[in-house]
This record gives sequence, structure tokens and C-alpha cells, in this order.
Amino acid sequence: MVLTETAPEALPKRRSRWPLFVCLALLAFVVASVLIFKIPEGRNDERLIRLQERVSRLSLPPQTEPDQRAQASMVGLLSGNSNHCDYLVHLALVTKLPDAEIARYFQSVTVEGVEGREISGTVYVNPSGSWRGDGYKGVIVEFFDGGHEAGFDLRCH
Repeated sequence: MVLTETAPEALPKRRSRWPLFVCLALLAFVVASVLIFKIPEGRNDERLIRLQERVSRLSLPPQTEPDQRAQASMVGLLSGNSNHCDYLVHLALVTKLPDAEIARYFQSVTVEGVEGREISGTVYVNPSGSWRGDGYKGVIVEFFDGGHEAGFDLRCH
């Protein structure tokens, strides 16, 4: 066997693998972030949607109609300053009922909250009337369910 010396230029160049490892690490970080943070957000969004559906199925008192232009719902840290999730659903209505009667109605009606606890609505009456006129006034009924486990949902911290 004869050993020969080969010039370094003739040897095949070995490619560096560090860019591959960096790309794999970044991909792992993105996947882990999605799993850790987006899945809890999706779970809380689903809870909010179910609460909103229960509120929308409520029967309305007489002379009261929904105002679809002002419906809203949200999840996050809405009250206090600690580590918990709050759920809020706004039900916008127009009504001809007196303020006390509409408030009494929604305080007596309960909806199953996020974790099964019964919650009732808080009524806010627009003192300037409604866009509709004809003796109607705008009313917002808030259904608030707060103090639930936040998990890794960043909106609740």
C-alpha cells in the first residue's frame, strides 16, 4: 500500500451543519410557543363562544328587541390585577319597558356561566334614548363571569 499526499484543495469540503441546527431549534421554538400559548387561548375562546350562545338564546321581555349592531364579547383580565380569566358578554337591546322593569327582568334571569355557576345580567340603560326612536331606548345587558384559571393564556395575566 502506497500512501500519497493529496493537496488540501482537492479534498471535498465538509459543509457546516450549524445552519440546519439553528433552523431546527427555531422551528421547535415556534411549535412549542403555539402549543403552550395558542391552545389555552383557543380553549378560552371556545368557552366564551358557548357563553355567548347561551346568552343569545335567552327569551326577551315584551317590547324588547335585539340590537345586532352593538353585540360584543371578550375574554381576558377584565377586573382586578391578578392571574385569572374573566368572560364578558354584552347583549345590546332596544326596549320600551321602564328602566326598573328591564333591570328586574335581567337580574332574575340566570345563564350558566363558563364553569357551570349561574350568573345574571347587569343592565345599563342609555339615558338619551335609542337610534330607533318611537319611544325605544338602548339597553346593554352585561353577563360577567370572572375569576377563572388563566393557565398560559397571555390575555389573562
